[in-house]
Amino acid sequence: MKGVHNHVESNEDVENELYELFLEARDSYLSEVKGRQVRLDYFIELFLSSHYYIDCECAKCKNAHRRNLTLIRQLFTDSFHLVKPLFVKPSLTQAELSALVNSHLTSAVYSKKRAAYSLGCSFTDKQIEHMVSISEEYHIFKTMDGSNLQDALRSLFGCQNGFRLQVCHIRKAVVFFDELLECNLIGRNWQTVLDRCGLLVSVRSGKLIKRTSLSSSLSKARASVAAEYQSIRKAVFEMKKEELYESR
Repeated sequence: MKGVHNHVESNEDVENELYELFLEARDSYLSEVKGRQVRLDYFIELFLSSHYYIDCECAKCKNAHRRNLTLIRQLFTDSFHLVKPLFVKPSLTQAELSALVNSHLTSAVYSKKRAAYSLGCSFTDKQIEHMVSISEEYHIFKTMDGSNLQDALRSLFGCQNGFRLQVCHIRKAVVFFDELLECNLIGRNWQTVLDRCGLLVSVRSGKLIKRTSLSSSLSKARASVAAEYQSIRKAVFEMKKEELYESR
């Protein structure tokens, strides 16, 4: 945040600082996450760390600043689905941000499981469409109720509480996730997150796919010379390369 610090005297002052912080976070997100493909979880951590201290010893100012940083973190994690549509708007009013914060604070409480785990990713609609094409071509995923796979992948990568996605071929699926990791599109803890959140179900057994199964399947897939696995990796890499080219 730039400019001379003014002491917090009212709730309006607190809201003004939040507005400035949010605008800066939005601009940084567009530059770092969308432009440079920085992982969302890393971006949030670095942004908050770089704004942690203020040049003021007033307890009221410090508390207000800490409160606003907490809101920024919550908005960019728990309520990112509310925040993301605002990134395409040419401008954002303070009233719109206040409405967003109110929706965030009054929405249904996320479960501890949902809040504790994240795949650390943020995909564009075009990337989701690309992944749908990969899944359909190599028969990787299937929705539980035959619904739209695009929406299902958004729920999967958002670790939506109670969501389940069927896996038609576990080795193909782990190759897909492993290449997303290689392209720095998801976090290294993806196996743990998928397990703990219970996001994947085997089509064959109808049971949740555990981390042990994901790990062993990945080891076998890496040892395999199957052309299909390499094709999946290439398709994911091409998606990454295309996004990097368009961001220039």
